[in-house]
Amino acid sequence: MHRKFENVYVGWGHKYSVDNMNPQLPPMPQEEFVSGPEITEAEDPSPQDEAALKKAQEQAEEAGEEAEEGAEEEDGDGDED
Repeated sequence: MHRKFENVYVGWGHKYSVDNMNPQLPPMPQEEFVSGPEITEAEDPSPQDEAALKKAQEQAEEAGEEAEEGAEEEDGDGDED
């Protein structure tokens, strides 16, 4: 049993080009991103930890406000010339 086949080219290729086809090389692949603490996933805090942090932040804020009020009172007591 003999099989026959033919190849047919249809297109705008470089069949009769004088110069050889030399396509540009693709760019080098990017190196992997360096892993650091700013992108490393961390465990979510527990609700108790979140409540403790919120309480500490509120206390620090209150202490800061009291310090500002004390500084304003000291500045206001001086003699003005």
